[in-house]
Amino acid sequence: MIMMVATLLVGVLIGYMGQRTRFCPVSGIRDYFMIRDSVRLKGLFGIIIGGAIGYTIFNFAGGDVPNFPLGLEDLDSTGLVISAILGGFGLGFFSVFAEGCPFRQHVMAAEGRQGAIYYLIGFYLGIVYFNYVTIKWLGLLLGITG
Repeated sequence: MIMMVATLLVGVLIGYMGQRTRFCPVSGIRDYFMIRDSVRLKGLFGIIIGGAIGYTIFNFAGGDVPNFPLGLEDLDSTGLVISAILGGFGLGFFSVFAEGCPFRQHVMAAEGRQGAIYYLIGFYLGIVYFNYVTIKWLGLLLGITG
């Protein structure tokens, strides 16, 4: 119960900060390369540093996620690398056309923007498609049965 409440509170805090700061790593990189403005780029560095600190604390506290990564036990490292490249390219390509990163789309959907809601529906359907179709196809292509 405590973990559920803690997760809810951290999610609300991150969502509030994301809404107030208009955090978006894609626009931070874009702004830096186009007009040399590093204001939004600082948020990207902050999230990387915060993730590293959080990961270190999680490991120090003895945290463990059993069966991680979930659903990918049957693929070798080649299949994972190929699927990560394909998935990352697709996510980045379509996110740029949708005006930013998935984090920003979640914030805009919470604000009630219909376009962001449609983006997230496609985003989550794409995750399901990628996990259940593309990874299985790569397994067959590489000769891995599972």
